Amino acid sequence: MIEVCVLILSFFVKLGFGQGLLPSGDPYFCVPSGICPDTSGGGIDPRIITPDGGTNPTPDPGAIVCPAGKVPCFAQGPSSNCGLRLVPITNTADGFAQFGAYPWQAYLTGPTGAFLGSGSLLSPYHVLTAAHKVLAFVGNPSQLTVIMGVNDPANINTLPASSRSVAAQISIFNAATYNNATLKNNLAIVRLANPISLLNQNSINTVCLPPSTSNANTYSTPSQRCLVSGWGQIQPTNPAVPTQLKQVTVSTTDINTCANGFTGRVNTTAYLDMTGGQICAGGEAQKDACFQDGGGPMTCGAGTSASRFTVAGIVIWGKSCGQAGVYGVYTNVPFYRAWIIQTITQPIP
Repeated sequence: MIEVCVLILSFFVKLGFGQGLLPSGDPYFCVPSGICPDTSGGGIDPRIITPDGGTNPTPDPGAIVCPAGKVPCFAQGPSSNCGLRLVPITNTADGFAQFGAYPWQAYLTGPTGAFLGSGSLLSPYHVLTAAHKVLAFVGNPSQLTVIMGVNDPANINTLPASSRSVAAQISIFNAATYNNATLKNNLAIVRLANPISLLNQNSINTVCLPPSTSNANTYSTPSQRCLVSGWGQIQPTNPAVPTQLKQVTVSTTDINTCANGFTGRVNTTAYLDMTGGQICAGGEAQKDACFQDGGGPMTCGAGTSASRFTVAGIVIWGKSCGQAGVYGVYTNVPFYRAWIIQTITQPIP
């Protein structure tokens, strides 16, 4: 039995009113004014078209298409601020995370306000998380609430209303065949009823998706150093959760080494996806995600910039926590990038 971790811009392509894609494959989002900082600089003219009175003019290929009353938000790609920490970070040691160290970390709660797990903010409207964390709310998404800017959960009620929203829709990858028992293909996109404000806040930002050039092997090679963050248990035998967000540095490994670490512990044929849908990291004593960290991000430095972070994995399962030679298992985000992009660029009513 496994334990579930409960861890340049030169022209634009029209996709449809409400969202769109850059030539790089990165999306833009249409949001109300005052939600998103203007990152379109560099002397370009975004040439926004806002349809009037319900008509749909045919824009030229260089137009960003947003409905009337909304403006484009660049929340992904090199033309955005994605993956950037907005406060100086001086504490990089494993343990408690500094305020603002993971501004993309979403805090998920159910109808009673109880903590459910984590996620990653991809746009003002979209959160990436594990399917097993939100499957129960697919039929009634408004019972799920996403809160951003959380460090100490005891202070949640002091956060501004613009930092939270109930869900409007939950999309599960290949929902018809997703199996909560095996946790393969374990990812979901939560679309929010109201956009999260990214403007004038130093504790809320989007995380970068892997670039369009990434593939299933991008984060499956050994010894890449990445970060896992969450509010999960500190020890597997102690249900107590930390008083603030925690962080740990983990090293990636290849899937075969990962499988060998579960020998005698887990039926890897049933639970470990050897075809590219999962990656593994950890394997060092006391350096791991743990119970209740599920849905949260494993982030890695993006490209040559150690200051910009990409969500490489989603915490999904492990065997106990923090055992030497036993790895944590993560949904491999690059493997599902096309589905993620397709989902978050669906028009928003």
